[in-house]
Amino acid sequence: MGSFVNDVFLINVDGEKFVAKRYTNWISLKWVTLSLYGLGSVRFSISGRRRMEAEYAFNYLLSRRGLRVPEILGADTKSRSILFSYIPGDGLSSLLVKLAQSSQIGQREKEAARTAGLLMASAHELEAALGDTKPENFIVDRDGKVTLVDLEQARYEGDYGWDVAEFLFYSGHYWLPFNNALLGYVEAFVRGYLEKGSAKVLRKAASPRYVRVFSVWTPPNILHNVRKKLLEA
Repeated sequence: MGSFVNDVFLINVDGEKFVAKRYTNWISLKWVTLSLYGLGSVRFSISGRRRMEAEYAFNYLLSRRGLRVPEILGADTKSRSILFSYIPGDGLSSLLVKLAQSSQIGQREKEAARTAGLLMASAHELEAALGDTKPENFIVDRDGKVTLVDLEQARYEGDYGWDVAEFLFYSGHYWLPFNNALLGYVEAFVRGYLEKGSAKVLRKAASPRYVRVFSVWTPPNILHNVRKKLLEA
């Protein structure tokens, strides 16, 4: 299925789909790129074993508490591999590409942003920081509900502000002008987050150090307006 830092495979057994993920160690160019990406604002785990352990532990924790994550069907520590249930739907990032060309947000995209905010806040309530909250890590079903499919960078009592910042600031890189579609997306996420989470975390996400990280990808006017909405929370 393709992955920048892992081997991810789609498996079909008698018409039933599964996903297998093998956790490789990050070396050379991969690690250099990710180090630059964080710019000191977030710590990435490079050990394949540590990332596998984190994914297994936090997937188990969140699923036990009713949060939407894939089911773990098996794990092999020797090959550093986990077999997951397949989650049908669309990656949120693919929906954002289309949404960025529109002037208004659709109901499915709005619900996806809201439930992503709620899922994130629910994880934070369990003292789980997710670590990598790019839109591509959220799978959206037909009704707009989201499932988080990547927990390998999760950690206890980590940086909750980073989770929010990465989700919103990275989402914003699909836009050039800040329009009503992006405004509705940000407001829906904030509304969902505040159902379980703290406004203090949202304001922390507006920190200039996070803005600096995403200035490489996201236009300054987008960063400014998203940051403004976070500070109003």
